[in-house]
Amino acid sequence: MGCSLRLSAWAAATGIPPSPSGWQGRRLHRAPLARRRCSAPSSTPSAAAPSLGASRPLLAGTEHEWLWDCRGGGIGGARRDYAKEMEVAVRVVQAACTLCQRVQDSLLVPDSGSGSIHSKLDRSPVTVADWGVQAIVSWLLSDCFQDKLISIVAEEDDQTLSSSDGAALLESVVAAVNGCLIEAPKYGLRSPEKELGDHDILQAIRKCSSTGGPKGRFWVLDPVDGTLGFVRGDQYAIALALIEDGEVVLGVLGCPNYPMKKEWLNYHQRYYRLMSKVSPPTSESWHKGCVMYAHRGCGKAWMQPLVHDFGKLDWRNSREIRVSTVSDPVSATFCEPVEKANSSHSFTAGLAHRVGLRKQPLRVYSMVKYAAIARGDAEIFMKFARAGYKEKIWDHAAGVVIIQEAGGVVTDAGGRPLDFSRGVFLEGLDRGIIACSGALLHHRILGAVDASWNSSTL
Repeated sequence: MGCSLRLSAWAAATGIPPSPSGWQGRRLHRAPLARRRCSAPSSTPSAAAPSLGASRPLLAGTEHEWLWDCRGGGIGGARRDYAKEMEVAVRVVQAACTLCQRVQDSLLVPDSGSGSIHSKLDRSPVTVADWGVQAIVSWLLSDCFQDKLISIVAEEDDQTLSSSDGAALLESVVAAVNGCLIEAPKYGLRSPEKELGDHDILQAIRKCSSTGGPKGRFWVLDPVDGTLGFVRGDQYAIALALIEDGEVVLGVLGCPNYPMKKEWLNYHQRYYRLMSKVSPPTSESWHKGCVMYAHRGCGKAWMQPLVHDFGKLDWRNSREIRVSTVSDPVSATFCEPVEKANSSHSFTAGLAHRVGLRKQPLRVYSMVKYAAIARGDAEIFMKFARAGYKEKIWDHAAGVVIIQEAGGVVTDAGGRPLDFSRGVFLEGLDRGIIACSGALLHHRILGAVDASWNSSTL
């Protein structure tokens, strides 16, 4: 199937017309790389700050000024420049957010083919967006770093798409990916010189087969964290992190439905959509959706609006985020997973009572819980999995570094840092995961866990 037919299929399924430029006649010039460090994005807009919009594609191997500069962090105390890695990661997640928004919108339209929901072997849901985001991230990272052997740990595989009855699903994924990649220059990235075919998409997904470990560098991706929330039209996240020698060095969280007013987190996203139609936000207002990011050792974290909503990527729109200063449990808000399948609500309820938490828990899908703490909209996240469940690194890596750099604390229930050096699972995890806005709340919860654990059924 040609480019126009693929994109027409995608437009018909999602109601979003493809870019009129297409791939026809597109040939991109490559030039030697000239890299220079500038200051990190300011938390307040400045007219003098440089802008990276659609007019400056971040082409692999081309001249580019890297705006990211955080000199405080580095592996083993060494000063390492992660300017390119950070900028590429933010741009790639921005592009992935666009694909997800289009697919989620199609899910809310009856009888939409591209939004069909499928089940994996463990009966968890998976959609076109899961495979599409994995393919886009894999292709863009490989293109930007010119490394066909780039190492990526990710959640999905190509087994379903490669099966004899997966042809129609694969066609939808290919159309979704091409419909997004053709707009890559809007994010400062390079589009393919021609549309990607079935083989290209499957190869991109297969590249994400690293198993991690204690040595070397690898990216960690959860293409759609919180797929159940995604298919229900609610909160979800795209999570991308870079791990080097077992340490998370940077993390990016795309949260397309995250409301800028924290009180809206208590409502189902569909209600928010309805209210937005009744009382539309003002034009150009930043009312929902963001990408959060941080680099280990900076002591700062940032968020920026979605390119999908604002039309271009401009680092001047970034804002610094900090955790809440609330330390009194009576005033603190705690988050926990929505579903009970892999987390004990009864145990966390008991802990909340023992610590003195009085507010009802904020039950949120996905790593949006980490985002809520990093942005100061909540103070505590507790998760205690049932026996036999093993936490995976892609469910936590990006969120952990963002909370830590925003001023928060994340450990297991024994007070130890999470270990991302032992493969795809968080091996050696002591009972559960506790993330807090500050040390005082964190210390009180650790004590409550020790006092309550022997009487629990976990």
